Amino acid sequence: MKTKRLIFRLFLLIAIAALVEWVVYAKNDAQTNVMVEQPQTHQAAPTLQVTHTLTQDDLELKLAVTNFTFSLENMGKENKQGEGHVHLYLDGKKIAKVFEASYVLKDIPSGKHEITVELAHNNHESYGVSERFNIEVKP
Repeated sequence: MKTKRLIFRLFLLIAIAALVEWVVYAKNDAQTNVMVEQPQTHQAAPTLQVTHTLTQDDLELKLAVTNFTFSLENMGKENKQGEGHVHLYLDGKKIAKVFEASYVLKDIPSGKHEITVELAHNNHESYGVSERFNIEVKP
């Protein structure tokens, strides 16, 4: 019987504490006109369009982005939506980080290659936005 009474008292105490907390916070918000933080508006997702020109063994890339800003100075720092850099892959291996809308990859070995261009956050995580294409460098 003592156990039931103890459990009842604990539940009653928790309920009273919750009620007091609710009254205090409701009163503070009403008195101070504190604006309740609204959820952030959804920013449009970044987009990427890649055009390329292969001249002998040099690949020139032109990167058209929307809702995205290149940021060398914030690489490795806290993420900011719509900011970052580009990861460039040759045959699945990351070979460069790009911080401008144009880039030339020089001296590509002869043969067929897969190129992937991917938007990355400041901390290098992918935005999930990329383009992939194939090239062939003649010997």
